[in-house]
Amino acid sequence: MKIFRTTTEPELKVYKKQKIVANWSFVQIGDHAGMIVVEFDTKAKMNQWHKGMLAVRQGIQADTGMQSWIYHGPVKASG
Repeated sequence: MKIFRTTTEPELKVYKKQKIVANWSFVQIGDHAGMIVVEFDTKAKMNQWHKGMLAVRQGIQADTGMQSWIYHGPVKASG
């Protein structure tokens, strides 16, 4: 959580203020694991965010040795 709050959260707030990100949330799924869910209005905004956050993600991975994955695509509700 400390790494997220100091590196990623400020960037997400900037992108939300610029209206690139429609909505985002962070879910802690373990003691040392988390997942960020980000919503975009258009695919172009998603690509813009992805390119901007690439340096942040690579910096975190280099400093901590952590791994990260990106899944993108529509998410459909089941049921």
